[in-house]
Amino acid sequence: MRLLRDLERQAKPFDELLQALDARLPTNRDVRFARQLVLGAVRWQKRLDWIIATCCVRPIAQLSPWARHILRLGTYQLFWLDRVPQSAAVHTSVELAKHLTHQGIASLVNAVLRNVLRQRARVRYPDQQQNPARYLAVYHSHPEWLVERWVGRWGREAVEPLLVANNQPAALNIYLNPLRTSRELAAALDLVPVGSRPGFYRAANGADLFASRAYQQGQFQIQDPNAGLAVALLEPQPGERLLDLCSAPGGKAVQAAIAMADRGWVVAADISLPRLNRVRENARRLRLRTIRPVARDGTTPGCGAFDRVLADVPCSATGVLGRRPDARWRRKPAEFATLAARQQVLIQRAYEHLRPGGVLVYSTCSLEEEENEAIVERFLKQTPTARLERADAHFPAQPWAGRYVLTIPGQHDGDGSFAARIRKGTAPSVGG
Repeated sequence: MRLLRDLERQAKPFDELLQALDARLPTNRDVRFARQLVLGAVRWQKRLDWIIATCCVRPIAQLSPWARHILRLGTYQLFWLDRVPQSAAVHTSVELAKHLTHQGIASLVNAVLRNVLRQRARVRYPDQQQNPARYLAVYHSHPEWLVERWVGRWGREAVEPLLVANNQPAALNIYLNPLRTSRELAAALDLVPVGSRPGFYRAANGADLFASRAYQQGQFQIQDPNAGLAVALLEPQPGERLLDLCSAPGGKAVQAAIAMADRGWVVAADISLPRLNRVRENARRLRLRTIRPVARDGTTPGCGAFDRVLADVPCSATGVLGRRPDARWRRKPAEFATLAARQQVLIQRAYEHLRPGGVLVYSTCSLEEEENEAIVERFLKQTPTARLERADAHFPAQPWAGRYVLTIPGQHDGDGSFAARIRKGTAPSVGG
């Protein structure tokens, strides 16, 4: 409950709040149930509020934060968790209200949840024909402004599978470290190959995974297969000098170092010292000697010293809303212009770090044109020596590869991602 309150106040990142919650719970079973409740309440917030509003005499915006969160958790259990008895969901919600607030709120919670139970099979959502974007936004629990922009770009038939995919529990995927992995690992940890690139697997049991000796010995790291496409497109080679411009928490730097057989130099740069510590921890656990964390603002001028540069830039994260359900409520339409302005600087600085003939990959976990295609196309127009190398030349016959890499949840397995490959020439490019 306090996690949901802190999240509403935007006190800390969501993953840090979840980790703090895990640390307070005694068993893995408690951790799994608590996470299910929190993630469900956050993911389905808009639909939950719609249901509550139909069963409450007071507008939900006028309720206290405690009352809102308790009602969301209770309604989530009544609608989504079949294994929780309805009476238990109502009772625990009322007791929680008594503990955190007062008898008046507890009585309100009791009345609303019992009304929710009575109305459960008769909830009416916005009309699909009169206002399809509003219906999709409420029913699939996404901001209406975001649904409207996606429907305007792709159409309703393409957008609904994306919304459905964003509301599925995020899969736990790993990337094996072939420099350390034993042949028996996949069988011992119940791993299933996933994605189009070798080395990626889906794990059935996350608790067993992190408790395993294989994890402690650095035999794998957590990574979605689509997050790995940017490094695959970069194609780092042993002995090269590589810069990961916005590195933390370091998953792509690790993948690059492994691709280079841990021979060469991988500079993992990031502006955040605490996040750089995570890069160091990952490199140490995986026993990768080539990764060198460096505290550096990516917008500072480049040095022209690297064979390859990865610019996996900060973005709106609209491609990973399934993995980061809180992000859908944090984002505002006005932020895209601010993000794009910084991204435009970062791609230019990344290019400056390249030696002539070197390769830059610009990538995001966004689905938005102004953060992806528009940034790259503007950069190419402004930079005569830059030449785009098509993604489908490196990933032939893949549905997500064309001029660029673009994976979309609901259409392609895994997270949403974008990547573009650019080579630095010594003379203005022709065509491309």
